[in-house]
Amino acid sequence: MERARRIAALWSWLPAFRAVAETEHLPTASQELRVAASSLSRTVRLLEEEIGRPLFERSGRRLHLNDAGRVFSTAVRDAMRMVHEGLLAVEGGGHRGPVHVSVPGPLAPLYVLPLLERLAEEHPHLVVHVHAVTGPSVNAALRRGELDLALVDDAAAADDLTFTRLQPLEHDVFVAPGGQAPLEALTFVAPFVDPRGQTPDAWPLDRPRRVGLRVAQMQVAIEAVRTGRYAAVLPVVVGRGQGLEGLGCSEAMGTSVLHLVHRPSLPIRGRTEVVRDAIVDLVNAAPSAAK
Repeated sequence: MERARRIAALWSWLPAFRAVAETEHLPTASQELRVAASSLSRTVRLLEEEIGRPLFERSGRRLHLNDAGRVFSTAVRDAMRMVHEGLLAVEGGGHRGPVHVSVPGPLAPLYVLPLLERLAEEHPHLVVHVHAVTGPSVNAALRRGELDLALVDDAAAADDLTFTRLQPLEHDVFVAPGGQAPLEALTFVAPFVDPRGQTPDAWPLDRPRRVGLRVAQMQVAIEAVRTGRYAAVLPVVVGRGQGLEGLGCSEAMGTSVLHLVHRPSLPIRGRTEVVRDAIVDLVNAAPSAAK
């Protein structure tokens, strides 16, 4: 009973805590919940008093989760997910509702769209929402619950997320159909430089090249290559699927690995797990992308 009493005492404060924990900014959390910032601040204080320790480091209106806050925030997110999935299970009718999946645009026809027919037959009430979140934003969106799954080929490891290795992605230099030239004469379209000062594609770091255009999305790079003015380093399955011409440089290019990333699975098999398993089965049944 004592355990139930403690949880009951703080249960109504948890949604406010989660909003503040995920934004670390009272005015933003206030807008999301449509509650006064002063009320949110008071709720967080009451929660901390009940727990008996601070959950945030404070600097003006900006709050930063401390170690205890991060542990508790993860537990609250998982508990709310569990309750939601339990409600859906009680309501019956199978798996239903949205599942938010992030995938680079050109990979969607290969790894996401084919599973929609299967899901439509087995789980007609599931609705897949396809996003194109990139870089460090992926992990943050997964933690906040804005994404349920993410297909990435530049996974940034995190202890609180689950990474499933799907298959290697072989790369090549691609040009417009009929375009052939020595690599030294090509002008490349490439991703923006990352915080390490490197261009995050599979071009060898020790080999110079001329970059004439930088883009944030792979699909934009593909369209730039179609103009005939640029070359790009792309996964072989993507370049071939888009009808571009590879120059046969795969052995000199790097190989990335396609991962499926999501929050740790819950004991209740929910919507996310259904879509996750369908993606894994689809990729495992396909020929290796590095062949």
